[in-house]
Amino acid sequence: MLKFAHPWWLLALLLIPLYWLWQTRWQNARKTRLPFTRLNLLHEVAGENKFWRYLFPVLRALTLLCLILALAQPRWGRGTRDITQKGVDIVLAVDISGSMLALDFAPQNRLAAAVKVARDFISKRPNDRFGLVAFSEYALTQSPLTYDHISMLEQLGRLEVNQTASATAIGLGLAKSVARLKDSNAKSKVVILITDGVSNTGEIDPETAARMASSFKIKVYPIGVGTNGFVDFPITDPRFGTFYSKTFVELDMETLNRVAQITGTGKAAQASDSDQLQQIMDNIDTLETTEYKTKVRYIWTEQFMPLLWTAFALLLLELILRLLVMPVLPE
Repeated sequence: MLKFAHPWWLLALLLIPLYWLWQTRWQNARKTRLPFTRLNLLHEVAGENKFWRYLFPVLRALTLLCLILALAQPRWGRGTRDITQKGVDIVLAVDISGSMLALDFAPQNRLAAAVKVARDFISKRPNDRFGLVAFSEYALTQSPLTYDHISMLEQLGRLEVNQTASATAIGLGLAKSVARLKDSNAKSKVVILITDGVSNTGEIDPETAARMASSFKIKVYPIGVGTNGFVDFPITDPRFGTFYSKTFVELDMETLNRVAQITGTGKAAQASDSDQLQQIMDNIDTLETTEYKTKVRYIWTEQFMPLLWTAFALLLLELILRLLVMPVLPE
């Protein structure tokens, strides 16, 4: 950013065109002219003399320009930004039970679809902290709350379906997420709970975990992925390899709705395809805004010395031309 410390000196630039008029019109009109009798010599001298006649006013005008700009004291500012932010702490609680292999989000399974929209969600919120909890029969913290989004995305990419799990502990997954957030000082604390099943194991049921979240002012956005009923499901057989079979999968939206009501987010969302899942995450992104203020500071560097050196060089050039180069001719 360019700035002048004394910008009123720039008004003096109006003197340059006045000087040019005075030098080229009024001053030349006052010069004494000698009569010539040889017209060829007169034309030749007049052509060369015109160059010298305009050169020196140009040099003086440039010198005056540099001096006026130097007096205005130009400065070049390099900006630095101080960011004061009040972000949101968000824990993604992702179901990795065996039913997440269902292919109703074809060509990818439910877990892959959830991971994809979660990655997009994180990339849109660079000022928030994220944590990751994965749950099936039990719950594990895959990543604590962190601003290191690259690490967070790596952990998301490492999520795999627990094919040996025969049950889903939604309450444990939610309670583990609450434990990650309860000591946070963030303006807003959020759990995004992504599951496709029924909570049928674990020491803590989903509603109890939701009350825990509510007591710590943690909002929970439950998302049910998939549909109730028969869906294509991959089955691996040691003799016949992998084949697909219609398998009944149950989704307990009533429990998820109660979790949402207890934690103040209204109603759980359900996504039966990738587009709906993306839309739900976009809605959450809109609801949970992040406030931050940016203040720009400038470090100024004075730039008048190059102008002074340029003015000095122009004066020196005029002096050399007048003493050594300019032909001695009548004006």
